[in-house]
Amino acid sequence: MRVVIAVVVVVLIMALVGWLRFSSPAGNPTIQVDTEKVKEDTSILVEKSKQVVDQAAEKVDASIERDPVERNPVEPEPVEREPVEQ
Repeated sequence: MRVVIAVVVVVLIMALVGWLRFSSPAGNPTIQVDTEKVKEDTSILVEKSKQVVDQAAEKVDASIERDPVERNPVEPEPVEREPVEQ
């Protein structure tokens, strides 16, 4: 049942985005896939994701190149424990 729901959701999303078109010319129901729009949209998505990854890599490189901040580790104070009576 989950698979059927997932397929229906994917088909609806594809129709809303404009990748699928439903029509019935002359009484024959048809489904058309706009492959050019799919290619355009996916290439735009790939380019944008590359830009985001490049920006993230630049930020990481910039943070590595900065001088490390000296940190003074705080030593924990010794804890005195009371003897346990048995």
